[in-house]
Amino acid sequence: MKILKYLSLLFLLFLLAFVVFVATQPATYDITKQKEINTPSNSVFEYVNDFSNWNDWQQFNTEENMVFTTSQNTVGKKSYVKWDSESAIITTFAQKDSISQLFIQDDNKQTLHWKFKKSGTRSLVSVTIKGDLSFAEKIYSVLNGGITSYVGTQIQESLNKINSYFVSELGEYDIKVEGLVNRPSINYLEQKDSCLVKDFPKKSKALLKTMKDFIKSNAIETLEVPFVMFKNNVNENKIVYAMCVPVKEKVFTTPDSQIQGKSYSSFLAIKTILKGDYSHMKKAWAKTRNYIISKKFKEDKKGYYIGIYKKSIPEVNEPSKWVTEIYIPIVKKEAAPKKVIVIDSTAISTTEKEI
Repeated sequence: MKILKYLSLLFLLFLLAFVVFVATQPATYDITKQKEINTPSNSVFEYVNDFSNWNDWQQFNTEENMVFTTSQNTVGKKSYVKWDSESAIITTFAQKDSISQLFIQDDNKQTLHWKFKKSGTRSLVSVTIKGDLSFAEKIYSVLNGGITSYVGTQIQESLNKINSYFVSELGEYDIKVEGLVNRPSINYLEQKDSCLVKDFPKKSKALLKTMKDFIKSNAIETLEVPFVMFKNNVNENKIVYAMCVPVKEKVFTTPDSQIQGKSYSSFLAIKTILKGDYSHMKKAWAKTRNYIISKKFKEDKKGYYIGIYKKSIPEVNEPSKWVTEIYIPIVKKEAAPKKVIVIDSTAISTTEKEI
């Protein structure tokens, strides 16, 4: 019985010591992690500043089947991402090389500060998280080796995922010229727009959503996958294009409608397949043009320049697995005139056979 009392007393003393130890732990934390990434700082900034990319790299919540909701505008100040009912990250400041965010998790409010510094052709990305600890959070922190051991790990792993995106996902690509093909005639709906090359994935995605809403509300039957018709030299910094959706029957629209019903006749084109991120599109167009020159074809500059996004977001998130077909129109070669040999039937042989 005495042994049991001693053990109980010992346990109480240990518990008291543990409570005192926890109570004396700092009530605030300030953790900084950094990573050098082999990509210009402005590219990393734009990637992190867009919450539509957030779930591809974040390590703050990795539960399977977790649903994340973003604001309609996913970029810059006032944009946000939310999950469960009490967790969110809200951007409070974003400009050039800095991002500040409010990180709400249950009742705990933290701040995240991102810095993107140029380091030659690379960038040094630093993330600082600051916050307060409740007594319960202090206990959890002590039992898990300190808050740096798990919060710091979450940040470091997030930075590693961002680096992996730029090194692996963007760096891996393949371009294959398929050669001469015949693009069949087709009816389609189009909506025109223009943007900088770097903004094309996001802008075209928003445009396609608008068109799909129009198609659904008008019960229009579609065919195949959407495509983009480029209206200018795609090697320039600005793209002028039309987002197009193939349809079964020709659609007649009013002249002032933003979405127009169109069609084109079959034409010859050189087809190329790009597997990888859209940042390699210039290389794909250039390789196709080099093929045209080497095979002595003539580019039809008044024709239809087409890009078909066979595999892309939101169905496939990894850029290394995106598949894009591009078509450069060419002028049909004129058939060479056939040589005609005329034989004079009145000609008499000067050689006679002796009898």
